[in-house]
Amino acid sequence: MNEQFLHYIWKFQFFDKHNLLTEEGEQIQIISTGIHNHDAGADFEDAVVKINDTKWQGTIEIDTYGFNWESHHHATNEAYKNVILHVVWKNPKEVFRKNGSKIPVIILENRIDERLWLKYQEFLKNENKIPCNGYWNDINLIPSFEIMMNRTLDERLIRKSQHVLSLLERNSFDWEETSYQILLEHFGFKKNNAPFLQLAKELPFKIIKKHANQIFQIEALFYGMAGFLVDENKNNYESQSNNKEEIAEQKNYFEGLQKEFHFLSHKYSLQGKEVNVSQWKFLRLRPANFPTIRIAQVIGLLSHQNHLFSVILNARELKEFYSFFKADLPVYWKTHYNFNKKNKEGSFNSILGKDAQQNLIINVIIPIRVAHSLYRQQEDNLSKKWLNQFKAEKNNIIKLYKSLEKSENSNFKIKTAEQSQSLLELYSQYCNHKKCLFCEVGKSILKK
Repeated sequence: MNEQFLHYIWKFQFFDKHNLLTEEGEQIQIISTGIHNHDAGADFEDAVVKINDTKWQGTIEIDTYGFNWESHHHATNEAYKNVILHVVWKNPKEVFRKNGSKIPVIILENRIDERLWLKYQEFLKNENKIPCNGYWNDINLIPSFEIMMNRTLDERLIRKSQHVLSLLERNSFDWEETSYQILLEHFGFKKNNAPFLQLAKELPFKIIKKHANQIFQIEALFYGMAGFLVDENKNNYESQSNNKEEIAEQKNYFEGLQKEFHFLSHKYSLQGKEVNVSQWKFLRLRPANFPTIRIAQVIGLLSHQNHLFSVILNARELKEFYSFFKADLPVYWKTHYNFNKKNKEGSFNSILGKDAQQNLIINVIIPIRVAHSLYRQQEDNLSKKWLNQFKAEKNNIIKLYKSLEKSENSNFKIKTAEQSQSLLELYSQYCNHKKCLFCEVGKSILKK
């Protein structure tokens, strides 16, 4: 038995309430189970119970065993002073509030259908990546999935926007700087998110804006702060070419960036703040996805862009972002994927691919807009609309849910990014942690 299951039992009252008595033999009637509290303090708030002829309102604490009250130090904790009932699985014990008053206790051990507990244990023990997968063909679960997907989409948008708001607070509520940091973070496309975010924090957008249209200075700032221009890396960039002119050109480019960064880093007091070059991941990436190329794409995007946040906030159509992301690479990086490493297949496509653009709109543009709407307490009607205009993402997690499309008597199809984003959240926050008791699908199965 675990407390999570007991919380579920209490919340939905899945136990025998006939002739329910406290340990002292008093009749008890549950009028309101209360609101599940996921923060510190008692487990359920604003509960109402009637003991004999007296109605009580307060909090309810649920423990596996009676002695948990003492071992968890509830007796001396102010957060538990309003507990009106102690609910335990077994081994009841007299418990008292901090002021010495006694708290009524009830036991659930013999009041719960054993089949419910066994079914829940099946969830916990099965080896499927999605615990309820084995039930999809036996029960029509599509309505429960749809309810859950509506919920998880909102939860995902809010969770991502909270990350934006957290950065906003650290940036003294500067939306421009925060938008820049979120944009750079997601230019890492997961593998390099952390060093990109660090780069954005150490190289503020306000410095980049001072060098608008000065592409070489912006290159020097970005590659220097990314750690690629330090002296000890110079010998690692050995040319693959036998062409002396090409070798000289590559050497002049690298040394020119070094010299420019040396000047600018002193001017803006950036020395010692560079990202350690070892943080960047190249392994198992195609050259077009190397962080050196992604930095070049950022440079092309930001070198002519002074008002990042206003572009994000004022857009009304998705096509406006396709124009926004249509940026040219600096000349050197059209033919190179690293310093002194020329692309043998010719020049790189300077424009971000459609999948990359969609990724950035979903993970950068939409969370910033949702965060701003929460901050201003205004509704953003476009974010979900845009998600509905994108095709569903294709990845290993979405594949896990594809068999839902084959459910009997169902027209369910995973077509849009709105649906795939919902399922990604469902998996990461519920299925992966086996939080079946908090999921509408899991609850539907347990009720059967």
